[in-house]
Amino acid sequence: MNQSNHPVDVLILGGLVVTMDAPGTVIEDGAVAIRGSDIVDVGLTSALSRRYQENAHQVIDAGGRIVMPGLVNAQTRGAETLFRGLLDDLPVESSEERLAELETEFANPESARTGALLAYAQMIRGGTTTALDASWFPESSAEAAKEIGFRLVTGPTWFDSSTIDGLGSVERNQQGREFMQQYRRDPLVTPCVLPHSAYTVSPSQLEQARALAEEFGCLISIKVAETQVEVGKVFEQYRRRPAEHLDRLGMLGPRTLLTHCVHLDRGEIDMLSDRRGVIVHCPVSNLKQGSGIAPLPGWRRAGVRVGLGTDGAASSSDLDMWWSLRMTGILHKGVHLDPALITSREVVSMATRGNAAALGKGDEIGSIETGKRADIILLRIDQPHGVPLYDAYSYLAYSAGRGDVETVMIHGQIVLQNGQLATVDETETLAEARALADKIRAVA
Repeated sequence: MNQSNHPVDVLILGGLVVTMDAPGTVIEDGAVAIRGSDIVDVGLTSALSRRYQENAHQVIDAGGRIVMPGLVNAQTRGAETLFRGLLDDLPVESSEERLAELETEFANPESARTGALLAYAQMIRGGTTTALDASWFPESSAEAAKEIGFRLVTGPTWFDSSTIDGLGSVERNQQGREFMQQYRRDPLVTPCVLPHSAYTVSPSQLEQARALAEEFGCLISIKVAETQVEVGKVFEQYRRRPAEHLDRLGMLGPRTLLTHCVHLDRGEIDMLSDRRGVIVHCPVSNLKQGSGIAPLPGWRRAGVRVGLGTDGAASSSDLDMWWSLRMTGILHKGVHLDPALITSREVVSMATRGNAAALGKGDEIGSIETGKRADIILLRIDQPHGVPLYDAYSYLAYSAGRGDVETVMIHGQIVLQNGQLATVDETETLAEARALADKIRAVA
């Protein structure tokens, strides 16, 4: 079929296109054609302008810009933005206890929506187009994502305590099933199952969560071995280490994402490799909370798939994936005295096509290729820190940041243009968040 006979909605011309496809193709003076939600052509500007420019509804001049797939955040907690900065300088266990107290008082469907909008606005501004959000009240997160135009993976949370959402085991399972059914074919929201951890969720509840995930064929995401204290708690309760305990319950597999994993031992790492599970590395959160430095090189040597995340704003403060990918790129080089331990291309790939695959969406997003969804960002490279630019991957891994993000497209819709959100009234969201913060500050 001659694509030039068919109009395109958006034609991006003249950019440095970093496709993040398997070969790592970079196209100088490149172009991307988009129709509806999909990428329909990628190539040189000279070729695509001849094919499409006459019938393009919108043409974007990407001169002096990198055009690349949006970043993917494999672990965050959007609604926690409301508690950013209140739990600093505390160990994980103390911060979790205090956060639970605050959430018991202030978390509800309305506040969760406000916190989610605040988080998604921040991530969009930073070039993140997809996130896994493990927040309470997933219905509110999904509503916020649809409103702002953000691609989201979220779903029911499991936690033995019912003080925050008021759900018992039966109600939690029923609401989880209803959420799965509602969003199973949604173009932006993908359901998953989110038990908190092995030490806060009983074996019976974990088995419920696993059964629901199996019924709907969706991901499971769970926090594992973030701290030595957590490992000790799980061992004291079950006489097994965290990953061993989850494996006994049938929780490990190719659709299981284990977040943090700072304190897994060699046997657990090998087990994860055998089960083809995914570890989501959150280096900024781990460092800020004093949890330790995860053994990333050991994971990779064992063949474990690795994703990247920011974790929630109550722990990491920031939801900036550039910070997470850069920290991954430099932290382990320094610790292991090996500057070649991980390349710039590898770390950028982890935050794009790698995370997309980890979330089960590798066929849809994570690279700029014909047939994939148009989740695309444009970054300025005409600033002092971008000149000269010898290698696009080096720039993206070690120099670029959210301040360079100029345009963001998700599912073919422009949600950020010239640095301005195009889908929601950001001032209204900020006002709602400030009003909630005044109430929280009074008791924090």
